Amino acid sequence: MGEQYPMDSKNSVKVVVRGDDHEFSEELGEQIVVEETYIDPLEENALTRKLDRHLLPMLAFMYFLSSLDRSNIGNAYTSGMKEDLNLSSRQYSNAVSVFYSTYLAAELPAVWLLRIAKPRYYMSCLVLSWSLITLFSGFVQSYHSLLATRVLLGAFEGGFFPAMTLLITMTYKPQEQAKRIAFFFGSSALSGAFGGLIATGLASVKNAGGLEGWRWLYIIEGLISVCASAWLFFGLPDDLEHMKFLNEKETALMKIRAKQRIQYMGADSTFSWSHVLLAFKDFKTYFAFTIQFCQDIILYGFSTFLTAILKLGLGYSSRKAQYMSVPVYILAAIVFMISAYVSDRYKIRGPVFFGYNILGAAGYVILLSVKNDAVKYFACYLITFSLYTGTGLNITWLTNNVAPHYKRATALGLNQTLGNLAGAIVGQVYNKSPYVLGNSFSLGCIVLSNILTAIQIAWLVRINKQKEEILAGTRKDTKKERIGDDALDFKYCL
Repeated sequence: MGEQYPMDSKNSVKVVVRGDDHEFSEELGEQIVVEETYIDPLEENALTRKLDRHLLPMLAFMYFLSSLDRSNIGNAYTSGMKEDLNLSSRQYSNAVSVFYSTYLAAELPAVWLLRIAKPRYYMSCLVLSWSLITLFSGFVQSYHSLLATRVLLGAFEGGFFPAMTLLITMTYKPQEQAKRIAFFFGSSALSGAFGGLIATGLASVKNAGGLEGWRWLYIIEGLISVCASAWLFFGLPDDLEHMKFLNEKETALMKIRAKQRIQYMGADSTFSWSHVLLAFKDFKTYFAFTIQFCQDIILYGFSTFLTAILKLGLGYSSRKAQYMSVPVYILAAIVFMISAYVSDRYKIRGPVFFGYNILGAAGYVILLSVKNDAVKYFACYLITFSLYTGTGLNITWLTNNVAPHYKRATALGLNQTLGNLAGAIVGQVYNKSPYVLGNSFSLGCIVLSNILTAIQIAWLVRINKQKEEILAGTRKDTKKERIGDDALDFKYCL
């Protein structure tokens, strides 16, 4: 049973909506109306491909730019900013960390606002704002002005990823989401690769137009992002129920898909504090953001400090450190795309990144224990197996297992807010080369993430079994009301 509604026993009607995975019923009037919601698989595949063509490249490119603008401080630091601004290691770490003070504060409001504000206005405004701040970062003259731009950058970037992820959950079915979210993280990985390439090229620029190469890094990336915000403004729909690029038949198919997902999205689209409270009461919320924190420590620590690890930890030159980081990020993107395909194909999340984390842990062990620089560089490739896979699949795991909409939006906002607290911690533990403390902390986070993942898998298996027993009549149901993912016919994804 999906969402429960009050019913008049004397004058009622049962409306049944049959979808791919669930059957939902609602008592409403005088006669039984049965509404079939069958969609031809070929037509649905054509529809999702059309959605992909219009939405994914645009959103992925925005996240590519977001990741580039956020992490380019690492490339700028090793390309002359350290000397020009006279930054100490501690000041650089503080500049990395302070970004997250506003980044975290922006995430939870973003997921609540998306259902209220028109996506194209809200999200394009965020992109334009952080693009201008990135551009202006090319003109900072001191440590304190650098801190100011980082604080402002975090305020506008913070809301984008959770809003974008929620947009995907509002458009695609749960079993379709991992590959789409992987597309975004793949673009983030490529941002690390392109950031290294761009920095390598601009590092040789000396006082062009009176500006150092690292300043041009910020200016050029900022200008590209400003132009991209116009693409988002004209490309995103005002309303997800009426997308202009869909024809009449495709719009009708979207409405049927919405009916099939009524339990997942909720029958009522209005904001509900009771649904918000459900997210705070759900154990999955707490498991998810703790796992996310652990995975984000790995992601932010490795991506922000990789060039510094290669230069200061392994002794490579600035230019060599920049271009040697490129294949590492490319492998990270390939690994995550494969893992997301496997995850969607077999409808599993936790077991996939659990296995990949074992390889990542081996990478950190090698990085900490071996003296040979070539072997340490090989360890960086092993770490990439944990880099995006755990972060992305854990988000998908949460969004698949939490319903209805505002419960999921709140859980996702908390996941991103508390998970991304890792960004502030990373700047403090990665504070001195060869970054033994930072790499040790990351190794500990991989271990903790896998322990929590294993516990949550076992817990979800237990709850799924209990629901099956209640439906079979072999166990008594002690709950008076079951809403969203708590419904007996809602099976949790492992």
